[in-house]
Amino acid sequence: MDIRIRLHNLVNGILGEDPRAALIAFHELYDAQMPWLEQRVVALARRERWSWARIARLLGRSRQDVHKRLRTITPALPHDPYAEYRRWELETQRWRAGRRLATAAAIAIATNPDNEAIPW
Repeated sequence: MDIRIRLHNLVNGILGEDPRAALIAFHELYDAQMPWLEQRVVALARRERWSWARIARLLGRSRQDVHKRLRTITPALPHDPYAEYRRWELETQRWRAGRRLATAAAIAIATNPDNEAIPW
């Protein structure tokens, strides 16, 4: 599932009317998603060469706190927990497309009675 869809579903769960679902969604968002989201936004800002003071001000924290906790973040964006799933999905789509082409070619050869060249 795309991370945007997952986050959207969590926020909808938090804002919903069912207190149980809201608490579960908040717990997952806070414990599982927020740390890597914070790393992502800081990495994005550092990639654009923003200062630690500017980042801290926008996060509502002190520069020292933000720098101490997040200084090891490189300007590259941190790991996306759903990247492996998307990679697998893309490779599956490529494999299926290749199989469709191979099947279409086999059918074209089998249905060509004179074994003539087939113009593509």
